[in-house]
Amino acid sequence: MFIIENDELGLTPYTHNDDYDMYMCWQDIHTQKGYNIVFEQTFDEFKTIEINRFKFWVTVVDKNSNKKVGTLRLGLDEKCPDLAIWIYPKYRNKGYATNAFKLAIDYIFQNFNYKEISAGCYYDNIYSLKMLEKVGFVRYPVGDTKEIDCFTGNETVQLEFRILNSKFGLKNT
Repeated sequence: MFIIENDELGLTPYTHNDDYDMYMCWQDIHTQKGYNIVFEQTFDEFKTIEINRFKFWVTVVDKNSNKKVGTLRLGLDEKCPDLAIWIYPKYRNKGYATNAFKLAIDYIFQNFNYKEISAGCYYDNIYSLKMLEKVGFVRYPVGDTKEIDCFTGNETVQLEFRILNSKFGLKNT
């Protein structure tokens, strides 16, 4: 059952049946670098996450192959929640992220009363930067955060982006 779909993708509610795919995604070093975290949880620890804490958590399904290709989750902030995406390694750089983000944004703005959604990525994550801009997010430099890269020990910057809900009469500028 898809909560929203187009001709290529469907977004279906995330369940613990999806944990293994998501856990395996976290085993990928590029996923860890994309979130600046060394992932050390066991699968038993990982599968204890309380899914129902999140208003929006979905699995991305390629409708042509019926394969799970990723996951999206909206953060817990009630004012401007963060939309995060994990495309599983063998499905990256094929347009899934852009397509899934568009579907998710449409669904979230239609079903929740948010004026805006945020998203972040590190300055050197070219694919995420392009995807965020392509779907309509704009830079929000006030929200940028300086961090220490847990892999190199060097300073890095997570860039913040936002997209505004047009039903509130706001426009991205």
